Order: sequence, then structure tokens, then C-alpha cells
Amino acid sequence: MSRNFIGELLIFLLFFIGSLNTKVLSNTLSLGDGSVFEMKLTNLHDTTPYMKQISIAASSKAIFNVTNVSSSGSFIIFQIHIYQHNVTLSFDKDCLNKVSNRSIFGSNIGLFSKLNTNIMTQFFVKNDNVHDVKALLVVITYNNKAPVPGGCNMEFNTEIAPYARMQTRDAMVIVDVQPASLPFNSMRRTCEKEPVEVKMYQMFLPEQDLSAETYFTGIVKMLTAEDIKKNGVKAMASIVSSPMRRIFSAYIGVGSVYVAVASYGDYSAAYIPIFSYGCNPTIDPVSCDILSGGVLKFISAICFFVGLFFTFMGHHVSRVEKMFPIFFIGSVIGYAIEGNVITGLAIGLLFNLLSLVCPYSTENRSGALLVNMTLGLFFACVAYLHSPGSFIILQNNMVFWLLFLTLTLSIALVTTFNFYSHITCSIFSSFMIILPIDYWVGSSLKYIMINIVRRATVEDFNLAIVRPPIQTKDIWLIVFWTCLAFYHFYKHRQNQLLLNQTETITETTPLGNQY
Repeated sequence: MSRNFIGELLIFLLFFIGSLNTKVLSNTLSLGDGSVFEMKLTNLHDTTPYMKQISIAASSKAIFNVTNVSSSGSFIIFQIHIYQHNVTLSFDKDCLNKVSNRSIFGSNIGLFSKLNTNIMTQFFVKNDNVHDVKALLVVITYNNKAPVPGGCNMEFNTEIAPYARMQTRDAMVIVDVQPASLPFNSMRRTCEKEPVEVKMYQMFLPEQDLSAETYFTGIVKMLTAEDIKKNGVKAMASIVSSPMRRIFSAYIGVGSVYVAVASYGDYSAAYIPIFSYGCNPTIDPVSCDILSGGVLKFISAICFFVGLFFTFMGHHVSRVEKMFPIFFIGSVIGYAIEGNVITGLAIGLLFNLLSLVCPYSTENRSGALLVNMTLGLFFACVAYLHSPGSFIILQNNMVFWLLFLTLTLSIALVTTFNFYSHITCSIFSSFMIILPIDYWVGSSLKYIMINIVRRATVEDFNLAIVRPPIQTKDIWLIVFWTCLAFYHFYKHRQNQLLLNQTETITETTPLGNQY
């Protein structure tokens, strides 16, 4: 083997390892108080992020110097992402201890810096926490043809705001960004009716995975415009609120990355991604526990055993089983009205009592309609959960509830006309097994009912994007649910055929042969 070949092979490996440095995080660098870290962007092309995972000591300040930026670069966006804690990022050392237009405080933050003749751009970070924090440093360079994220800022503190602001509520996550401005090579620098298009994207992380490693991996996947479009799903704008605002349904304990992309012509620039679990796993771990109360856990266990009984033995007590869907939907409606689980169950029992005094039997069409109305409501909830975000017309409450009721009645009438009440029982009985499992494993099928309750009771939830995470857990539970429902349906049909055969034999047997 020649020396030339070995030399070329070593050069190739060095280039290969160097290219990996932009996508794979290296070992964590620990920084103490007064540490200075130099970030050399040598050989990085436009829009290729520089990344470094660091740890900042408790109650300390660190300085970051960005150098060796490509000569084709026009501006950079310096970002720092902290796992579950906040820090202060500033252009000036003196602004670290106060609120100003030269600093920003948060966990997913960054600053814009226009490149000039200076060979170094400096940033300051302060960790006010009483413990070390894990962080991801990111620097992205853009040329003068790229639009400027947050360049037309009118509301946030800094002059140019490439970052987002987020409000996390019990039922919603609200994300706001500022409009982008034209590229620096543009002749016109006004912010009135800017032609720069801003789109927002969302990406879910694995359900109930609250680890720092998964958090940083999710951020890395949503840094550049190309990766954002590949890994995220576009979130449609509201027809009534600000085009720079998106409202999302909160899925508790499911990590979600939100980021906007500004596009002008053939060039795009990414805003700084922001992150939410829909709860606070570090500060308030109980907020991520959906079944936080002992009563709720007990009710969940009861639902599981009731579902087992009706799924495997319900065909022997079909009249009793037909009362269960009415009780379930009545409880959901009661909870939506009162906001209390116990009160909801009481109202569910009241619905059952009202159905008992109904002058019609559940064996005729009128009684079957009452049972199948619950099936119609259930499928209408499923349709809402998976309705495309492009159906902006559904944000209108009058249109939404009209379509919701139409779908409910249509399904109820079709199933009632064919006496398919046992289909309703199959779906609800098996769902009672799936629902507690869904709570225990942290999947998202529970939101079939939760989101419609939110739509009915939470202000502005009509503007929320309700697209749920459909991941491995959800798919397996849906498959299991389907199998249970088919088993119940099969056993019910077998039992029905057996009863019909018995009745036929009884009717055709001569009276004298019965003795």
C-alpha cells in the first residue's frame, strides 16, 4: 500500500469527520464563571449550523466569541437552548442583570448580529440558577439574499427578534413570532406589506420521553429551513387572529418543537425553535402526570375491568351493555359542563335513568337511535381530532358545531336503520379497556374525548391546531382496540344466531312433541 494512498485516505477521513461535526453533537464542554469560548466557523457554508453542547456552572457568566465567519455571510443568528431552565443572553456584559433591548431571557433564545468589518462577534450568557445547566450552542450564517427573521419586529424587546414567545396553558400552547424583513441586498427596506412569507412548523418528540438527550435531538432536527420542512408539519394560520400567531392543542408530556421559516424568492431563513412539553417536568413534575389524583387512578382501573367484562361477557347481558355508551357520553357531557369528574359520572348516571324511563325499548328503532347517537358523537369526535389543519373553516364555531351534529345524526341514523346497536357496544366496550392503558403508557387516544371537551369549554380553542401525535404506542393501541372490537362483535353475532336458531326450533316444533 503506497504512502500516497494512505495520505489520501487520512485526508478523506479528516474531511468526513469534519462534516459530521455540523450534525452530531460532540462531548459536553463545561464552562465556569468568566469562561471564554471561541467559536470558529471556518469552512462552514451558508445556512450550515455550528453546534456545540455545553454545561454552564451555577451562578456564573460565560463569554462566547464568534470568529472566522465566511466572507459570503451577511448576518448570523446566535442561539442557545437550555434544557428545562432559563438563562440570560446579551450583546453586552452590562445588560445581563436587567431587562433591556440588548438582552433576552428564556430557555430557547437567540440574537441577530449583522456582520461587518469586525473579525469577532461577542455574546454574553448568565446562568442565574443554583445548579449547572445543560445547553446547546448554535450559530447559523446567512448571506445577503436571505430574509431576516424577525426583522420587522414591533412588539418584542430587541430591535430584530429572530426568536419566538410561547404561552403554555392547561389546554393550549400559544406561539408568537415577529414578521420577517427583506434581504439586506434589497433596495426597499420598508416593513409595510412585506412580501416575505412566514410559515410555522411543528414536530412531536416521542411520547412521555422527557430526557435531555431527546430534547436536544429534537432541537437539532429543526434548526435549518431544509430540515424544518423535512421533519416538521406545517401549521396553518388562523383566519381571525394574527398571522404571526399559532395556537396548538397541548398534549401533556409530549415534547413538541415549534419553529417558523421566512421565505423570499428562492431563499429561506429559520427562526429560533422553541420547545414545550405542555407541562413543567422539572419545576412541577405533577403537572405532567395526567392521572395525578388517587380518585382518577381508581376510576381508570374500574373502567378497565368494566371494559373487560363487557368485551368478553357483554353478549350475555346485552340489554345492560347498551346502557353503557349512554352513561359514557353522559359523563363526558357532564364533565364538560361542570369540569369535575365526580359530577360528570353523576350526570352520566342521570342520562341512564332518563333512558330507562324512555317509553321505547332499546330493541326497536327509537331505542336504538338513542344508543347509536353515542356512536355518532364518538365518531364525530374522532373526525375532529384528525381533521386536516387546512380546513380553516372549522375555526368558525357555528359551522363547526353544525357539521359536528350533522355527522353525529348521519352515523346514528345509518346504524339505527340497520339495527347495528351491537356495533356501538363493541366500540365502547373495547374503548374502556384501551382508555386506561392509554393513560398508563402515555399515548394520545384519550384526546378523542378531551379535545372536544376543550372545544366546548376553553376560550379560543376553536383556533387551536388539534393534530395529535400518532406514534408507535398509538398505532399498537389502535390495532389492539380494533381486535377487541371485532372479537366482541363476533361473539355478539354468534350469540344472536344461537338465539335465533333456538327460537326457530321452538316455533317449528309441534305442540305435542314438547312433552
